[in-house]
Amino acid sequence: MNSEETLIVRLDRLHQPGLVDMHFDLPMDLFEKRHRQSVLESDYWPDLQAGNIGVLTVAIYVSDQYLPEMGLRVALDQVARLYTELDHSPHFTLCRSFAEILRARQAGKIALLLAMEGVEPLGGDLDLLRVFYELGLRLLGLTHARRNQAGDGGLFAPTGSSPAGLSPFGREVVRQCQSLGIILDLAHLNPAGFEEVMELTSGPVIISHTNPRRFYDIERNSSDAQLKQVGERGGVVGLGALLLSPRPEEIHLDNYVDQIEYVAELVGIDGVGLGFDFFKFIYETLPAAERARLPKIPFIEDFTSHSHTGHLTRKLIERGFSDEAIEKILYRNSMRIFAELL
Repeated sequence: MNSEETLIVRLDRLHQPGLVDMHFDLPMDLFEKRHRQSVLESDYWPDLQAGNIGVLTVAIYVSDQYLPEMGLRVALDQVARLYTELDHSPHFTLCRSFAEILRARQAGKIALLLAMEGVEPLGGDLDLLRVFYELGLRLLGLTHARRNQAGDGGLFAPTGSSPAGLSPFGREVVRQCQSLGIILDLAHLNPAGFEEVMELTSGPVIISHTNPRRFYDIERNSSDAQLKQVGERGGVVGLGALLLSPRPEEIHLDNYVDQIEYVAELVGIDGVGLGFDFFKFIYETLPAAERARLPKIPFIEDFTSHSHTGHLTRKLIERGFSDEAIEKILYRNSMRIFAELL
């Protein structure tokens, strides 16, 4: 075999178990396309299959246009659309435990894990968290960029969020998550809230999708100290393919690999995962007011969907990552967390 053929064989071997993506905004898109059927099959399955995705965390997120009055209704509708779509697809399974993930993978299906990005659907009612748990919720991030009844999100700016930590309700949500077995996700949380979650909890936590502030200094991203805290707990940091840099000329795949390498050196290879946050297809359809609240997002060329994962793995190989290290980044570290916490 020539060198390209050898590389393809290596890529296939590394991807064969199935990659884990810890953050994808699927439910909100299914809800917006609720007038159609078989959206999972037509819009998602070919792309996910091409990218060898094995486990996909899909996050409930309620956009500004539905808040506050319709937050709960829209969140439940998103879950309902997901269940309806699963009824019409043989390729996906919603999983509630690590054993179910393994069974899904053994059957050749993509294992979906249900998350919540921001607790707006709960209002201030802790009992609703149990309802969502029974519907399959297994990962929870307290906030997005905005404030809600649990706490404050980190801004898309270097400073400026509230200096306060969690609200009393937010602290109860954290305790209930630990009691139920819902994985806590610290993505988007403001610095004070992050520190309070770490004080209230023990054991692993995750940041499902983030980037180092060393490369792009905004509160939405994570400081070295925060990254180290997650690594020291045995948690996993999912590196996102968005918000890599404030400079458009630095938005490229090599920079993304630079950030994976940086976090691996900072927290250890066992703490690195992937949370691509592929968002272009949703960003382009957001209402103008909500898009204005977000920073202008340039997307990595040839790395905007799951079908492009091979480009990343090629880069990791070119950088000299060992097969063992690549396997940990692509799926082993995230699967370890699921095995420990689900």
